[in-house]
Amino acid sequence: MEFNDIHIGMKCGSKKGSGTVTWIDGSTRRIYLADTCNNNSIEVEFNEIIEDPQAHNTEDTYY
Repeated sequence: MEFNDIHIGMKCGSKKGSGTVTWIDGSTRRIYLADTCNNNSIEVEFNEIIEDPQAHNTEDTYY
């Protein structure tokens, strides 16, 4: 995934949590997500985004 592929409203996952992109800072390459569980803001750097096509909550487990 390229930085330009990220857009507002997109669902993304990171090790900090999953959420919906609310703001993108191109100068610092940081992405701000609204947490899917409690709507808190999560700030992540582009390289922290998980390239999995599914966004997972922290409570989810992998089988």
